[in-house]
Amino acid sequence: MGFADLLLPPACAGCGRYGTLLCSACQRIMRPAGSPADRFLGSDSGTVIGEHLVLAMAALEYEGALRRAMQRLKYGGAARLAGPLAIAALPVLARLLQVSGPAPLVPVPLHPHRLRARGYNQAQLLASALAHGAGLRSLDLLVRTHATERQHRLSRVARLHNLRDAFSMAAEARPPPVVIVVDDILTTSATLEACAGVLRSAGVDRVYGFAIAREV
Repeated sequence: MGFADLLLPPACAGCGRYGTLLCSACQRIMRPAGSPADRFLGSDSGTVIGEHLVLAMAALEYEGALRRAMQRLKYGGAARLAGPLAIAALPVLARLLQVSGPAPLVPVPLHPHRLRARGYNQAQLLASALAHGAGLRSLDLLVRTHATERQHRLSRVARLHNLRDAFSMAAEARPPPVVIVVDDILTTSATLEACAGVLRSAGVDRVYGFAIAREV
């Protein structure tokens, strides 16, 4: 929780209205990342299949109120936003669970230097809130072994190169046969794919991915 959250009444991260962290009006205008009706007519922007990932899904489009809320969570110290954002994404996680079956959620880790600077790992907070809402476990199976360049402006090829050997299994981790890797924003799927490769090498049979937002 950020210091400002302790002193000020909650204001909606999407529109600024006082009274709640993420108001119902902003939640209503958040658009799904993909439409099931379009799934067989063209590419679905909310769904990704990878080399190591069986399937990854994102819940909402990274725009407008959601973009502002995600930026507040990631860079503004608004840790409490993880709860309402997870609640907004739970219906899509439920659809993924219909494919994967019940599975532990594994957050994408932050490097210790960035974790100290930010004060928390937003993916871990989201994974915890999603796990609570879906009746699942959240497991910290991965660690970030070295700091990487910020991914925002990199191409997918550059992102994959940037993430090479960036993750490893946590000490004494006992990976289950199926897991769902959780990140805040899905762009090229490079981060989820890199995590999935480490988990597969450690003995996980099937790795799925989930993100709150999809940036195209």
